[in-house]
Amino acid sequence: MTDEQILNLAEKHLEVLVDDYEGIEYFSSTKKQMVEFAQEIFQMGYNDGCYETSYSTGYTGLFGEPQ
Repeated sequence: MTDEQILNLAEKHLEVLVDDYEGIEYFSSTKKQMVEFAQEIFQMGYNDGCYETSYSTGYTGLFGEPQ
């Protein structure tokens, strides 16, 4: 999954909040929403075979950390 796809999925499952003072967007969620979000990421990766693809292509993750 691309970073953009992950963020779009997060917006679908989690509440987007905006800090009016600094204009920063961040996510807020209940435990149930977080689990549903994680399950969908897992399922999408499993369905697309992204684990093998990302591993072999050197995908580094949302913030550049090695996977």
